[in-house]
Amino acid sequence: MFYFLDIDIMHHYAQITIGRFILKKLIFALLIITPLFCTSTELPSEFENNLIYLTPKLNDGTTVKFFTDTGGGWNAISKELSEKYQWKIESRETEDGVIKVTDMPQFDKSAWIPIAGLNNWWAGQLQVVPRREISSSNELDGTLGGRWHAEKIIDFNYLDKSITILSRLPETDNFSEVPLGFQKNELGNYTLGFPSINISVDGVTIPMLFDTGASAWPSNEALEQLNLSGEKVATSFITASIFDNWVRSHPEWTVIEKACLLSKQSMIRVPELKIANKVVGPVWFTRREDNNFHQFMSSMMDKQIDGALGGSALKYLRVIVDYPNERAWVKNDLK
Repeated sequence: MFYFLDIDIMHHYAQITIGRFILKKLIFALLIITPLFCTSTELPSEFENNLIYLTPKLNDGTTVKFFTDTGGGWNAISKELSEKYQWKIESRETEDGVIKVTDMPQFDKSAWIPIAGLNNWWAGQLQVVPRREISSSNELDGTLGGRWHAEKIIDFNYLDKSITILSRLPETDNFSEVPLGFQKNELGNYTLGFPSINISVDGVTIPMLFDTGASAWPSNEALEQLNLSGEKVATSFITASIFDNWVRSHPEWTVIEKACLLSKQSMIRVPELKIANKVVGPVWFTRREDNNFHQFMSSMMDKQIDGALGGSALKYLRVIVDYPNERAWVKNDLK
C-alpha cells in the first residue's frame, strides 16, 4: 500500500533523520576523542615497605583497605564489612565446595577503584571471607589478585609511590619495553592473570613472576640489614637451586640465615640485576624451595619460572604493565 505525503511533512522527517545521523556521528566522535583527554586515574593508595595497598572510600567516608598482589589468585573482601553494609551476597559452586561472593562496593567518586577483569570465572566479583583469612593482623578489608589487575593498563610508579589506571599508553620514549607472558584458557582469556617477566643476573636470564605482593616477615637482623621497620616487607623470591649457586659463586654477597620468620628461609643481597636494559640494585631475594615455583606456580604460568620479582626490586622503577598487549614499559628515574 502506498501513501502520498505532503512535501512539508517529508521535509520535516528528513530533517529529523539528518539530525539523528549527525547526533550519532557526534557521539561516536566523542567516544573516540574522550580517552585522549581522560588518559589516567590515579587510585587512592598507600605504599608500605614497598608493598601496595589500595584505599578507596565508601560513600559514608569509610576507607576500605585492599592488599594488591599481581601474583595472587584471590579477589576477596571481609565478611564483617559485607555484613555491616548488608551487601548482596550470592553462593557459587566451586570444585572445593560452595563459596560466597559479592560485587565490588560502590565507592565515593573522589576515592574510587575499578572492578576486576570480567573475562574470567570471577566475572569481577569478590569472595566474601572472614577478615582473619585475609590478614592475621585484621588490618585489611580485602585483597586484589591477578584477575583484578588483568585487562587493564596499570602504571606502578614506585618512584613517586602512586598507582594509576591508564586508558592508553603515555609517551614511552624514556622507557624500555619488555614482553610479558600469560597462561590462557581455550577462549584466549587469562586463567589467573599472572605475568611472567625475564630478568638477568650475572648475564644469566631468569624467568620470573611479576609479583607486587611478594612478601616476607623479616627477623630483627633482616630488618636492620634491609633498613626497614614493620612486621611485613616486600621481597623477591628465587628458587633454592639458584640461591645456593649464588652463595657458592659469590661468597662476597651478604646472606642472612633464617631471615624470614614465617618460612625460616634465608635472604641474599644481589648487587644488581637487569630488567630490559635497566640496571637496578641492590636487591634482596628470599630463598624458596624449587617445587614452590617449578611445580606449583609454574602450573599457573605460561612457562616454568624460577622465582618472583617483587617490591625489593620494583622499588627502583616505574613499570607500566599493559595487560591487553602483554607488554611492560620500564624506567628507573623520575625524568
